Amino acid sequence: MAAARKAGFALLGAILGAVLGGFVGFGAGFAYVELANVTDFEGASGYAVVFWSLLGVVVGLVTGIIVGVRRG
Repeated sequence: MAAARKAGFALLGAILGAVLGGFVGFGAGFAYVELANVTDFEGASGYAVVFWSLLGVVVGLVTGIIVGVRRG
């Protein structure tokens, strides 16, 4: 039963971490575009925001799994 509980918490942590990380990454990407004056030419600013968002998803996913396993 303890393994199933840890797996459930890990899955919940992964989902919540990925969603929260995506939002944080989007905000960080938008801030980066504004602060670094990234050009809009051929969607460069959009690519920068998407990169930061995906980075946030990956970091949030891994962090969520680690926290979920430790709390489970």
